[in-house]
Amino acid sequence: MPCCDIHPRRMSAEEQERELDGDPLDLLPHEQLARMSQVASFYDGACVLITGATGFLGTSLLEKLLRTCTGISRIYVLVRDKKGVPLRERVRRHLEGVFFSKTSKTCPDYISKVVPIAGDCSQPGLGICAADAEELASKVSVVFHIAATVRFDEILRIAANTNVAATRDIINLAKRMPNLKAFIHVSTAFSNCTFAKVEEKFYPPSMTTEELLKLLSVMDDNQVAQILPKIMGDFPNTYAFTKAIAEDTVRVHAAGLPAAVIRPSIVVSTAEEPLALWVSNVYGPIGVAAGAGVGVMRVFLADPDVKADLVPVDLVTNATIACAWDTWQRHSQLPKQEQVVAVPSVYNLVSGMRHPVTWRDFMRHTEYGTNFPTQAALWCYSLILCRKKWTHDLCAIFLHLVPAIFVDTFLRLRGKKPILWETYSKVHKFTGVLERFSTNEWEFEEDNVITLLQRLGTVDRKLFPFDVKDLDWECLLSISTRGLRVYLANDSLDTLDAARVKYRRLKIMHYTLISTGVALILLLLWWLLFV
Repeated sequence: MPCCDIHPRRMSAEEQERELDGDPLDLLPHEQLARMSQVASFYDGACVLITGATGFLGTSLLEKLLRTCTGISRIYVLVRDKKGVPLRERVRRHLEGVFFSKTSKTCPDYISKVVPIAGDCSQPGLGICAADAEELASKVSVVFHIAATVRFDEILRIAANTNVAATRDIINLAKRMPNLKAFIHVSTAFSNCTFAKVEEKFYPPSMTTEELLKLLSVMDDNQVAQILPKIMGDFPNTYAFTKAIAEDTVRVHAAGLPAAVIRPSIVVSTAEEPLALWVSNVYGPIGVAAGAGVGVMRVFLADPDVKADLVPVDLVTNATIACAWDTWQRHSQLPKQEQVVAVPSVYNLVSGMRHPVTWRDFMRHTEYGTNFPTQAALWCYSLILCRKKWTHDLCAIFLHLVPAIFVDTFLRLRGKKPILWETYSKVHKFTGVLERFSTNEWEFEEDNVITLLQRLGTVDRKLFPFDVKDLDWECLLSISTRGLRVYLANDSLDTLDAARVKYRRLKIMHYTLISTGVALILLLLWWLLFV
């Protein structure tokens, strides 16, 4: 299948406006919009490489490219080869999942367009064999580097190899691509969380790529652990630390390439497409909502008035796709002598500046989601937000640890395995990891993202929407637990009535317990004062 750069001319932004004059955009089918799209035309005949294509954002990006940019020649996906299941079979199963249910309508042969490449971003050279590397170098024209370890408390060596060394290695591979149009590195808005204001620019790292990797090459993990606080400085975890260094890797090694860094803030479930409320992980606020929804998490360390800077994954996907088009547009317009020294662009995709939602709003709106309880619920929703660590720890003793002791003791007496104490140990570790981000907020510059929105024509703004001002947070968050129920708990909506009956019983038990406790406290006070 050839990967050529020749494709039919698409309409400019001005032509899109004239073409749609008097024609309601919402009435046009998706396929017709795609044929009129400048952004979609950028991918006509292109071969694309995606790392992290089976992850949360990577899956969303892969689906949108296949469904909307149907002129794509093929998409290479870097996937770890696991024993027991052939690589192509694993990818095929992934592509046949419910998330890709709409893709076949616009691109019937979408599965055949996806080519798995055995690789591992934690290994030298991305773990790609020489033959595959040569094929990628000769055919790929657009690269999306999404793969990263997102565990905040990951061992530094693993985080550095996956987040930093892999970024350097894939840039080196991109430099071998004669047809390269865009290299997009997906970072995080919190990669520079040591600054109160984060602009759309590169920041000097505390260590260079070479310094970090050299340090790890001469020290073992125990030695590194002893000096880790000194190495990281003000960074709260190895994730943010290594992502900051990875950005500098892009600045240094991708200079002269049509490259860009996009920094989304906290990525949450889809707002609309292809399936509303789809989610595949329990990181960040999603984990909080999930834990509270099943009645396990009763207290969370967060300042209710601090902005929870959230962006739905489909908006991140659309911005990333448009970012590649914009990067090529900007780079190709530079004089040749400027192209070879061009510094990659930076895009901050955030919501907190133009359309904020606080942690109080987030929890209040997700509480509405108790209309979609799961049968897996252990208790009813009842979550307290604590802005101070000492109040959180005190509440956690009475609301988490004491109940865990009673429940686990009861389970042991019945000869069953205790579960709650271990569960709450993980919950408290999760809370500690999020503390820096749930009790602080940042000021983000987003001029490049706003400019990109303005450069898009009417069709492309409809086809690739990523303006956070269009979000209805109350509506989106209030039904988000439906997505958690269906896609995380795998709890069919057919069991919703039974789950609601169970949830009502749990609420009765909850308020009965509270009433009994209050009555006992009042009785004790009366006895102490008057008897």
